[in-house]
Amino acid sequence: MEAKEFTKQIVDFNKNAAKISAFSSQAAKLTNSLIDIVPNVPEEVKKTTDMVFKEQQKALTNLEGYVQGQLDIDWTSDEAPSKSIDVLQKFSSQAFAQAETIKKESKQMADKATEQLPEEAKPLVTIWNDAINNGFSLFQDSLNKSFELSRELLAKETAAKAKTTK
Repeated sequence: MEAKEFTKQIVDFNKNAAKISAFSSQAAKLTNSLIDIVPNVPEEVKKTTDMVFKEQQKALTNLEGYVQGQLDIDWTSDEAPSKSIDVLQKFSSQAFAQAETIKKESKQMADKATEQLPEEAKPLVTIWNDAINNGFSLFQDSLNKSFELSRELLAKETAAKAKTTK
């Protein structure tokens, strides 16, 4: 792919991200307005929608930061692959911090929602919630291991390059 075409795709991506961000903000306002006019909406629903839109906005901001971080890398530099991993790892860390917020909130919401259920059903909700949250943790662990292995590979490649240039 030519550099000009690649740059155009990056610009198009950023334009679309800005549109998504604006749409998300409008959707949040509309949802809050609808919740306000509907009688007897439980407070948990309001809290959940607020959290979802807030975390979605953070995700879009993090994504824009990731794209800008990748654009800021001097790709002609020998350190470019390492810097790219740094940018990706920062983006991933931010995403996992958001996942932690969602996990914590979902646990509280699940506990609150199960108050009305028969005692026999409560363990099922706990198992479901734990299964989803453990999936986040497993993915995070595997991604962190991938970063570690990528850094080891880059270090070995740099060492090998240094030996051949001597």
